[in-house]
Amino acid sequence: MVTLDLVSILSLLMIVTSLAVFGWRNIKQAAYIYVIQTMLLITIFAVLAQKYNAPELMSWAIIGFFLKVILVPYILIKLIRKLNIIIEEEPVEGFFVSPIIAIAFSLATAMMLYPILKEFSLLKEDIPLIASITVFMIGIFGLILRKNIIKQIMAFCLFENGSHLTLALMAYKSPEIVDVGILTDAIFAVIIMSILAMRYYKYFGSLDVTKASNLKG
Repeated sequence: MVTLDLVSILSLLMIVTSLAVFGWRNIKQAAYIYVIQTMLLITIFAVLAQKYNAPELMSWAIIGFFLKVILVPYILIKLIRKLNIIIEEEPVEGFFVSPIIAIAFSLATAMMLYPILKEFSLLKEDIPLIASITVFMIGIFGLILRKNIIKQIMAFCLFENGSHLTLALMAYKSPEIVDVGILTDAIFAVIIMSILAMRYYKYFGSLDVTKASNLKG
């Protein structure tokens, strides 16, 4: 029987905030919603650390707070202010349909993969595992359906959060260097994508990735 405890509630809120980041048209506001989601993730780590007496997860929470709650949002918000982009371009399938597509297929994928992944999970948490897969998939659909580069960077951050939660549930006893490596790779990816976004905007005067179709070989 699935129980709705604190971790489950926080996990469900991660799905809600993922969908908000995905669909919110105001890019700066979407970035702040991403901060809220990352705080939810860090809180889940801390609660699980107490629940299962897992100091490894508390270390993940502390490291994640500084890198994911502070550093990554700082990079994103600085990029948004520098480019002065407020509203994103209309995504593939439009503003109304694209979130429906994302959440429907993400939940369907989560329900399909959840029984398999649960067999290999160290922590048998039903709703958090479903949420982790759902958040991961919403991030994937964000990369596919959103045209704005900054929103695509946020989508990358979403599926990174989803994969981070999945790893915590399945293999939290991994060496801390694994967690640090994942976070470091994510930060470098955000930095590189931000640099590319600035150069793209300088060349095209827009962050709409479809403008790149104007390039001729």
